[in-house]
Amino acid sequence: MVAIAAAPYVDRVGADAGTVEAALALARKIDAWDEIVELAMEQAAESERKPTVPVHDNTSLPTFLRYCEALGLTPATRRALAAEVKAEGDAVDELKKRRGRKQAASG
Repeated sequence: MVAIAAAPYVDRVGADAGTVEAALALARKIDAWDEIVELAMEQAAESERKPTVPVHDNTSLPTFLRYCEALGLTPATRRALAAEVKAEGDAVDELKKRRGRKQAASG
């Protein structure tokens, strides 16, 4: 999945490995299911019958999105991660300013 490769904060071989593998496996399942449904729809149209497989899968896409959220791959989770990084940066900057003021006062 391109999004995982493009996310430098995702630890693909360490802490996030299980979630990454689950997301990739589910992505493959979703892709395969789409092909199966497409074939069933074509066969149903040719035979003028109902499709032999259900067209809708109510759980795979929401589950996939939860995996993506857990990995920080959705717009909302990326914004939250960016806000955390900015907040951490602000705290470090504030600490540096305070240290600089103390050194100037004592120097």
